[in-house]
Amino acid sequence: MSRYVYTPAMLEFIETGFKKMGVTDLTKAFNGKFGLCKTPKQIKACISNHKFKCGRITGQIKKGVYKLFNAEQAKFIEDEYKNLTIPRLTLAFNANFKTNMTVNQIRGFTRNHCLKSGRTGQFKKGHSTWNAGMKGWEAGGRSIETRFKKGVESGSIKPIGSERICSKDGYIIIKIAMPNKWRAKHLVEWEKHNGPLPKGMRLWFKDNNRTNWHIDNLMLITRAQGAVINKLGFGDVPAELKPAAITLAEITMKRRQLTQDAAA
Repeated sequence: MSRYVYTPAMLEFIETGFKKMGVTDLTKAFNGKFGLCKTPKQIKACISNHKFKCGRITGQIKKGVYKLFNAEQAKFIEDEYKNLTIPRLTLAFNANFKTNMTVNQIRGFTRNHCLKSGRTGQFKKGHSTWNAGMKGWEAGGRSIETRFKKGVESGSIKPIGSERICSKDGYIIIKIAMPNKWRAKHLVEWEKHNGPLPKGMRLWFKDNNRTNWHIDNLMLITRAQGAVINKLGFGDVPAELKPAAITLAEITMKRRQLTQDAAA
């Protein structure tokens, strides 16, 4: 059980809120209400310890209960899924039952009822590949003249200074060295004006637009402040409220430290 003692007002807020929202949203609302930085795991533990009920229906699918398919069709899917991929299974199903089911409907059925194909996609031991014993084989035709010659670079190689949006985090990144060294442009821009980013610090976009790398849109905060701000759900507040969010993060960290010291 958690060592943290919730006040009656906090418990009432959690119990009432759990009937209207999920744990993640409830955690954000709780932290915003009481100025804390609880995690969803801690709120979930509180709910469990006090046996709060949400009263919402989960819509769980019971085994053997089907909505789109009858028992014969369900058996067909279960048997054939061991041999066929979802697209091929869909074709076979529609041909067998004269239906017009989609790939997504067949895939949804396999997932909802936890069906496993048993296939791994790996070659079985003893399997012979199509090109076994063909070392040195040439494709023929114009394949030789269309290959890259030694020392010739591909036209797809980007020059230094090229920019693109990173698919992982949405930042604009810029190529700073060959052959393939890239860096976030907002960091490059900050260092151009202020030097290396201090240890333990990070940059926050004032307008919350990760592609706006201009120096007047960047502000410096500590990583600890950023972590608390995100936990409180204030990561995307407008520029005029960001100083207040930082102040609230500092108060929250100080309160947490005092609570820990008192409990020690």
